[in-house]
Amino acid sequence: MVSSGVDDRHPTDRVVVVSAGFGVWQGSRHVASARWSDVVRVSAFTRDEATTGRVCVTLVLRSGGEVSVHEALPGYQSFLAAAETALPGMRPRAEWLTSVQEPAGATDETVLFERGRT
Repeated sequence: MVSSGVDDRHPTDRVVVVSAGFGVWQGSRHVASARWSDVVRVSAFTRDEATTGRVCVTLVLRSGGEVSVHEALPGYQSFLAAAETALPGMRPRAEWLTSVQEPAGATDETVLFERGRT
């Protein structure tokens, strides 16, 4: 899981998209990767930060592992665009983003994709 704290973010933290999946890096260390075909569920929620909420996306993998990314992570926008293309039936960002951001402080998750659902 990728930490979402403001103070623990390293300047080179990032999510990298490749044709078959994605990888997440913290500093110079690779911390997670997965193939799109191994993603069974995607959900979004807002995590309370000191002054504002931060939109986070968690992917549950076939193995039972989880990978989380957040909107301040470089590569996040490209990651979401790739996920919308690679995961059939994933809800487009324009459809869910506003509801996840409001009301401020909400922590309920919104399911964006579940394998086997359309």
